[in-house]
Amino acid sequence: MERPKSSDQIKHQIKADQRLYINHQELLEIERQVRLQRHIERYALLRQFGQGVVCDAACGCGYGSFLLSTNPDVDFVIGLDADEPTIDYARQEYSSEKTEFHTANLDTWVSDRQIDMLFSVETIEHIKDTSVLPNFVERNGINHVILTYPSKKTSHYNQFHFHDFKLQDILDLFSNFICYKHFNWEYEFDVVFLVRKPR
Repeated sequence: MERPKSSDQIKHQIKADQRLYINHQELLEIERQVRLQRHIERYALLRQFGQGVVCDAACGCGYGSFLLSTNPDVDFVIGLDADEPTIDYARQEYSSEKTEFHTANLDTWVSDRQIDMLFSVETIEHIKDTSVLPNFVERNGINHVILTYPSKKTSHYNQFHFHDFKLQDILDLFSNFICYKHFNWEYEFDVVFLVRKPR
């Protein structure tokens, strides 16, 4: 027969039950899932603003482009990414009557159809040459741009981030555009809405 626990043992058990015991691998996997969920949330938040033919720059494996395509105001989504295996995956998983995917470098690619809006979700800080996205927009005659970037300095710890942007930096880069909306999402990233200046 098991001996009854003493009051000290019971207190220790209660204290132990209030702790979260998680191993290293479990922690990293949960953190990865949180980051993925947050990125999906960005697209879910932004899709309400899409309309017409949308280009998703640096679309990765395509889930964001697919989410954008679920907005009934969006006619079509073109997903672009420079990595061919990633685009192969996007085509396999997310091709639909409203989406297509291309392996493309943003500094040279030209669309064969008119693009109404560019969505750039945390891409601009990854591009060393800050003129690439503005030049892409000009080359493809795009009149509306929605882009996001981290709200805080990240280049000192993220090896893939070359820049830390403020709103004025974006306005300087897209000098042919007017910012008609700007907001910060939960202190995590900034969203900038740009429309081309009247000519």
